[in-house]
Amino acid sequence: SGYIKMKYISTRGDSRKLDFMEVLTSGTAKDGGLYMPERFPNFSEDEIRSFENLSYEELAANLLFPYIEGFLSKNDFEEIVKNAYSSFSIPEIVRLNETRSLGFVLELFHGPTFAFKDVAMQLLAALLDKAAERSDKKIVVLGATSGDTGSAAIEACKNFKDINIVILFPDQKISAVQQRQMTTSNADNVFPLSVKGNFDDCQNHVKKIFLENNDENVRFVSINSINWTRIMAQSVYFFYTKLKIKKDFIASIPSGNFGHAYAGWTAKNMGLSFKGINVATNKNDVLHRLFLKDIYQQKEATSSLAPSMDISVASNFERLLFEVYKKDGSFLKNLFSSFPSKPIKLSNLPDDGWNRIKDFFQSSTCSDEDIIDTIVNNFNHEDLLFDPHTATALKGNKDLNYDLSEVVTFATAHPAKFPEAVNAKLDVLEENTPSKLKEIMTMDESFSVVENNYEDVVSFINSEVLN
Repeated sequence: SGYIKMKYISTRGDSRKLDFMEVLTSGTAKDGGLYMPERFPNFSEDEIRSFENLSYEELAANLLFPYIEGFLSKNDFEEIVKNAYSSFSIPEIVRLNETRSLGFVLELFHGPTFAFKDVAMQLLAALLDKAAERSDKKIVVLGATSGDTGSAAIEACKNFKDINIVILFPDQKISAVQQRQMTTSNADNVFPLSVKGNFDDCQNHVKKIFLENNDENVRFVSINSINWTRIMAQSVYFFYTKLKIKKDFIASIPSGNFGHAYAGWTAKNMGLSFKGINVATNKNDVLHRLFLKDIYQQKEATSSLAPSMDISVASNFERLLFEVYKKDGSFLKNLFSSFPSKPIKLSNLPDDGWNRIKDFFQSSTCSDEDIIDTIVNNFNHEDLLFDPHTATALKGNKDLNYDLSEVVTFATAHPAKFPEAVNAKLDVLEENTPSKLKEIMTMDESFSVVENNYEDVVSFINSEVLN
């Protein structure tokens, strides 16, 4: 059968179909929606099994090529994937461990910034560099971060001189390590911007820039998980896990923006069979409340010991709704027109759609006290040290009474990135901190600070980045 090049559509029904390069180099769709592939490539069980002996890079190239076909040749794409992952500290890129009493743990933090986001970000930046070569527009990567996303993006983009990167982060609301990972790159194309507000403020400024940019010569590119490339890249390690343990599993995933969870659903759409996902939240439990009460409702986010999950709107949930609502973009546009001021009720989804989702997704929540207890108990009894985000998933596994022989907990960050939580009752970080993280604590920082208003952010970008 002749292969048709993948096209992308907006969840809110904007009629124009885009190709991969346009989706790669954009953010939110002009109608406020998120881009989705028109259909998912589908791999049969036999095909998936045939990938069994591939390296992680080869697996990624095979699974993801259908999404980008037409943008690069298969050979070029394989080369890019290989280079993207050459900065990881272990040859297998991600590492699956079987523990004594916690089930399996998938370590996703062996990239250059010690967080799972490196897995998608290194690939995203390499693809953007290719796009910059072909475009006569200025490419400006733009993102808001509650910590890890920004440092992973800066680390990935700093070496590609054709891309500029601006990252907004909430002033004095992220960990010192996370801030320094963004502010010590010394690269001319990197612009960390501290905004005197919270993460949601930063995110709102960024979304508004995407919607209001009319400059023909500039492409603002999102590196948040609203960018489809992030989701597709993260789907790969669900396949990797299944090929390693050769049985169906439950993925237990720390979640804020629902990107990671939706990447798992994407793997399922691509033909991977596994049992389900625990969406683990911290005290900002928008997703837990959603699965518990069938209502998607924003509540003010508060600071927690797992800061990367301090989010009050889970953007990627819209992608799941789009599928359940039979890709009816105008219906979704309507649904979101009064959100977040008005909550979205989910029990009345068409065709039992919500129950289908709830059969696959479960959720859990975890207080700061629970995070500390989980870290301490696992260190004392398992001799394993976890970061606070992963701790929320480990706690959730207990609460949901899982059979741990079929659980894979995604360890999303290196514990040394979050000394506040890890050191709360332990004193073990000194010997557990990678030298690269120790070094940045002594380096000079370079960043700018602006007031929490849209005009100030835009004028900073216009004067410092675009001039």
